[in-house]
Amino acid sequence: MNSFTKNWKFSEKHMDQIKAILRQLAMHIVKIEVATPDEDMQTATDLKIKITAGDVAVRVRRPNCAFRDITIRSINKGNRTEIHKLRDGYGDWYLYAWTDESGICEWVLYDIHKMRESGILDQKRSTIPNGDGTGFYSYSINELSHIGAVIEHHNSTPPMLQPTLFDQPASDYEY
Repeated sequence: MNSFTKNWKFSEKHMDQIKAILRQLAMHIVKIEVATPDEDMQTATDLKIKITAGDVAVRVRRPNCAFRDITIRSINKGNRTEIHKLRDGYGDWYLYAWTDESGICEWVLYDIHKMRESGILDQKRSTIPNGDGTGFYSYSINELSHIGAVIEHHNSTPPMLQPTLFDQPASDYEY
């Protein structure tokens, strides 16, 4: 089985969860407007529902993926890659997800149009080699937030417990 097929099958296992996440995020994709009085009187329309964008790219990372950067394939043995397609205007949204043993545990939805508008997709970056002749560009969630591209970020993994002031011996307190 080639790597594309292997990755496709892995992602496919999570499609029901991906679809549920996208249904939950529909408020960012669907726009509801109040009709004009003329539309109400002439066409029996009270509300107009518009899909603001429709093409969603999806990447599902395996449980062994420890880093939380967004990676976009930039080199593929001389073939066009994901970065070329995004630069060319394909895709509206990107849902990037990380898994653990029970399924998707963290995800981020970001707006590809905001990435294009900011010029971030055209910036020269270091290529991260993948070991199979392909490579990626990496974008941090903070970097994407800074340009307004992150629509929503969800992490269901509980944060590590941090020690508080009361966990320290009394001799360590400053008065």
